[in-house]
Amino acid sequence: MDASRSSLVVKNVSVRYAQRGARQVSDLPAVTDVSFSVAAGEFVAIVGPSGCGKSTLLKAIAGLLPLASGNVAFGSGEETRVGFVFQTDALLPWSTASSNIELALRLAGASATTARTRARALLAHVGLEHAAELFPGQLSGGMRKRVAIARALAYDPAIFLMDESFSALDAQTRIHVGNFFLSLLAESQQTVVFVTHDIEEAVVLADRVLVMSRGPGRIECEITVPLPRPRDYHTTRFAAGFDDLRRRVWTALPALQEMAQ
Repeated sequence: MDASRSSLVVKNVSVRYAQRGARQVSDLPAVTDVSFSVAAGEFVAIVGPSGCGKSTLLKAIAGLLPLASGNVAFGSGEETRVGFVFQTDALLPWSTASSNIELALRLAGASATTARTRARALLAHVGLEHAAELFPGQLSGGMRKRVAIARALAYDPAIFLMDESFSALDAQTRIHVGNFFLSLLAESQQTVVFVTHDIEEAVVLADRVLVMSRGPGRIECEITVPLPRPRDYHTTRFAAGFDDLRRRVWTALPALQEMAQ
């Protein structure tokens, strides 16, 4: 891929964790020499065995963890806004749905009036205008996830980074939220890097799937997903070519194959 047309370029990135032993502190490698690019508007999924460093890599891209080496560059420059959606919704339980989004906007420099107006507009955008004054404990899991996505949208991000964002949802809610997110992407042409342990989810959502090795993780291969869009989070799994793509991702994960034997 032409790096000059990329929304994100990850080049030779390595991440190490400090490990404190009985007598000394040593560095434990988590991710080693990872390089890839993501085009503007592209959806890239990252899969790999447990403990390979998928989430670590995503947090390093977001600037939440320091790099041991390498660099991360965003196509629109150093001030690129990044929306991060965690596995849990991470909403403040003492704040309403609207207030959770308003806080993100205030931290980004918006006035109280602007933040409130924008928060209500974002809630309407995700179909939750009626839930503005409800607290997280009063919302279903799918509703909380949509509030979390609206909060990430509040930053007007150039790129979404998503870490196992649907894994905590039950199967039916996951389909509903997955389809909501696919429709949102079709409308906004958002750039996304999505970490998941679910091979089928990766193939359903992504334009490309990056497969990581066992830890310390590196990119083993990439698989292009030519399935036509728009896609449906559930019925795309029955589309022609889906099983072959799923099988190719599975074959690239030797650790999972060994567990199945």
